[in-house]
Amino acid sequence: MLKPGVCKSRPVLFFFAVILALAASSRAQTPPISLSLDASQVGQRILHVSSEIPVAPGPVTLLYPKWIPGEHGPTGPVVNFVDLHLSAGGKEIAWERDPLEMYALRVVIPPGVTRLSTQADFLFPGEGGSFSSGPGATDSLAVISWNTVVLYPQGTSGEDLRVAPSLRLPAGWSYSTPLTKQGDEGQGDKGGTIRFAPVSLATLVDSPVLAGEHLVDLDLGVHDGAGHHLVITADRAADLASAKELTAPMQRLVDEALALFGARHYNTYRWLLTLSDHVEHFGLEHHEGSDDRVEEEALVKEESRRSLPGLLAHEFVHSWNGKYRRPEGLLSPDFQRPMNGSLLWVYEGLTEHLGYLLPARAGLWTPEYYREQIAAVAATLDTETGRNWRPLGDTAVAAQMLYGTPRDGRARRRGVDFYEESIFLWLDVDTLLRERSQGKVTLDDFCHRFHGGTSSGPAVVPYTRDDVVKTLNALVPYDWSSVFAERVDRVAPRLGMSGVERAGWHLVYNDKPNAALTDGQARNETHDWRFSLGFAVNKEDVIADVLPDSPAGRAGLVVGAKLLGVGGHVYTPRAVDAVLAETKGGSGPIDVVIADGDALRTVRLDYHDGPRYPHLERIDGRPDVLSDILHARVK
Repeated sequence: MLKPGVCKSRPVLFFFAVILALAASSRAQTPPISLSLDASQVGQRILHVSSEIPVAPGPVTLLYPKWIPGEHGPTGPVVNFVDLHLSAGGKEIAWERDPLEMYALRVVIPPGVTRLSTQADFLFPGEGGSFSSGPGATDSLAVISWNTVVLYPQGTSGEDLRVAPSLRLPAGWSYSTPLTKQGDEGQGDKGGTIRFAPVSLATLVDSPVLAGEHLVDLDLGVHDGAGHHLVITADRAADLASAKELTAPMQRLVDEALALFGARHYNTYRWLLTLSDHVEHFGLEHHEGSDDRVEEEALVKEESRRSLPGLLAHEFVHSWNGKYRRPEGLLSPDFQRPMNGSLLWVYEGLTEHLGYLLPARAGLWTPEYYREQIAAVAATLDTETGRNWRPLGDTAVAAQMLYGTPRDGRARRRGVDFYEESIFLWLDVDTLLRERSQGKVTLDDFCHRFHGGTSSGPAVVPYTRDDVVKTLNALVPYDWSSVFAERVDRVAPRLGMSGVERAGWHLVYNDKPNAALTDGQARNETHDWRFSLGFAVNKEDVIADVLPDSPAGRAGLVVGAKLLGVGGHVYTPRAVDAVLAETKGGSGPIDVVIADGDALRTVRLDYHDGPRYPHLERIDGRPDVLSDILHARVK
């Protein structure tokens, strides 16, 4: 919901006031777009779409959403919007695509026509498809993102366009969405057509629908005057058997988040959680909920269950950091204006930090498990040779290119590191605030001041980098601009760990497996020896990652080769672990046999230090500030 908020100057405020007045007048005079979606054939991965768009005679340009909030790139799946026909008064009208802007369609409206009819289908991407606005479906469930099925006239912002949506689901299916039924607050229709109250296009795009044959709605209760729900659907009813066990932990998560920010900016909040191995796995934030997708046995397998709180906390934090407070450069009022990702180290980075922090405060993670997560992230980031040429800030600016890049070469390229690396940046900020205020001011105070205010419904308050610096300086005067310049703008060959060390801990390696890495390997059926031999293997026994500055990288092991043998034995994970233990302190190489294309090769790794895994360890003589950072704020 792209409502103007805090701005930097009176002329800008006056401009937005005029725009709001004009928008209110326009909304009162223009009837809404009528958008009807038939999902009765969703099992065949097809949505049938029809709409009635108010128009005036003459040239009109229709737009399809391109820049989707939260996706940080031009990801609208226009290639899956097919079988498009436009008509008026029963007569088909020709259209043509703009030759330079693929998301724009040109049409000439005949005299006397005031409503344009559209018919089209949307094809859900198959398994292994791109992220692409997040549509996903199986025979038993569907996540419906309205931006994938809507056309709208150019020239009006998404906040000013009104849409009256309706949805038909397969018989027997239940659903949940932030949208309100027309004339009924309920969420529980099963099958048939559901008509929703008209909303702005911005609100519609911000309000996905989760539907399925097997769906449970866990009522987490009213907190700070707002209802909270964890809604879960799965391909099989058996995967939902233990869902109710999440109720109490999630209630604690809500309480800790509200204590952190001091206010909310939603009327209700719904986590829309999909359990399936046949849709893409990710989380996408919305003002009043989130679209969260994980493996089908996420509530069954303990290692998957432990990872889930990080995703749910991250997306919840986004309601404050990303949806309510949003960088000016990430505003795209008509879903066409390109976004500027230069502040993603705040939008996503601070969210990632808090998304790790809140599960620990809420008791969903132990402090020990939190530290294992942090150690694993730190060790991975510190091995990237791409740090020698690309600063953290450039991974944010280049986000739209870096999302979806292949794993091969990632250590040299760097990926979307503004997520994980910013954990250490914001730990640095938190410990500096504490140190310079003698413990009186913390990052919680920043979150209160920057994201809090008065509890209300959804709104957008844009900000700049200067706004972040000014807020910190108002709390504790310091050269915060230089802190960010050092951590964000400059090349740093090694990961900055000053925040962790100021909190009383440092990164060490030993032969004890890291619990977070072990869970990740079990979930993904991978095997990771990056911090010893320098490579990781996927479930097909194919080399999935090679660190450049490692024994494997120096010996010429390549991503994509199939691992056949190690140390004179046929490859198994146990064989690698055994050869690591057997060769510790020795002098001879470890022979690794691979199939590289149709060639067999033996690669000799010069390594003798045994198993090696990252952990955080206390620094003698320093207070344990990290334990206080992780301590629950709500009794």
